[in-house]
Amino acid sequence: HAVGAAISGWQSVPQHAGLAFFTLVLANIGATVTPWMIFFQQGAVVDKGLAQSDLRHARFDTAAGAILAAVIAVATLAIGAVLHAHRVDQNALRTSADFAAALLPYIGRHASTLFAVAMIEAGLTATVTISASSGYAAAELFGSGKSLNRRFADGPLFYGIIFCSLGVAAAVVLVPGAPLFSLAIFANVAATVFMAPTLIFLLLLTRDRGIMGSLVNTRAKTVLVAAVTIAVGALSLFYGILAALQR
Repeated sequence: HAVGAAISGWQSVPQHAGLAFFTLVLANIGATVTPWMIFFQQGAVVDKGLAQSDLRHARFDTAAGAILAAVIAVATLAIGAVLHAHRVDQNALRTSADFAAALLPYIGRHASTLFAVAMIEAGLTATVTISASSGYAAAELFGSGKSLNRRFADGPLFYGIIFCSLGVAAAVVLVPGAPLFSLAIFANVAATVFMAPTLIFLLLLTRDRGIMGSLVNTRAKTVLVAAVTIAVGALSLFYGILAALQR
């Protein structure tokens, strides 16, 4: 009931919302609408050999994933609210294991274990998709082989970028005392800032009938994408101005 009331009710931006608040707003957008996901999804569609006849199923797959991601995000926020309600100092929690241990007294062993497993799964998913999106984009740019169905020798740049990304990420995570929470927030904020230019190129591409043919975007879809692009761009610009004023 409380979750339903929070979702259906409208609460205005806090009166004294500052840079920290809008940093979290941008980080949430960047964790949901990410530029690298555009490159990963299109690269994966080609890699799987999908044709125009598979488009309906691919759209259903994307929609189902979006809904599931939203449900999981709501569940994560609800779990975090448990710690907030019990006045747990969440600033002292640095890893997913810390959060799972802190939740144990309030939600039980099974639920806290499920939370820990979900965090591991989220990390693995992000590891694969982000590194692969970089590989797809770079290999496309330089005309190199780009497929998870090929051997390393057939796509050295593609696989090389994936393994380098994984290596660098692992090295950073293993640095003692590394500010992992701040790095995660910064990465998602950066994703939001870079999202608007990516969406502009995507909008131009999907309106090009010479490239898209019968799949060119309709006017309604163009208006929708343009509205999202303007909203993300305006928020990024406002955040940049706010950050500059508070320096």
